[in-house]
Amino acid sequence: MKTDNSQYYGSVTRLLHWLMAACFFFMFATAIAWNLNGELKFLIGPHKAVGFALMVLAVLRFIWMLRQKERPANAWIAKAGHLALYALMLIVPALAIARQIGRGQQNQTLIDLGNNWHGELGWVFLVLIMGHIGMAVIHRLKGDNLLPRIWGKHEIG
Repeated sequence: MKTDNSQYYGSVTRLLHWLMAACFFFMFATAIAWNLNGELKFLIGPHKAVGFALMVLAVLRFIWMLRQKERPANAWIAKAGHLALYALMLIVPALAIARQIGRGQQNQTLIDLGNNWHGELGWVFLVLIMGHIGMAVIHRLKGDNLLPRIWGKHEIG
């Protein structure tokens, strides 16, 4: 199990990153689908199941990140963006879980918290993810090939 170092993300970080990326793709695809077509509301069940799994993965990823002694260097703006991504990958599913608990306990405060913030912060999260992807593309176009750090290929150029 390779840990992160100053040049590359380790195998656990990469596994968590790409597994979560696939899950987030599913989450946003299902949310967009039922928002465009109300007949697709049956996707809410799988959305909730994957969302709970994502919450577990996010906690594991956050703990793993804190345990890494070294990580690839990033500019302060990239660090701020990553911090925002980490915050939202924990907060957005936590709000959905709070709403579910509220429904089970008939606690309107928790229900309202989830209803008022889960979706809205989820869309903010999507914008940040698109910015994250966009910046990777911009760096690549500028000749700063940072992608191998998270792809797992150990050559930069």
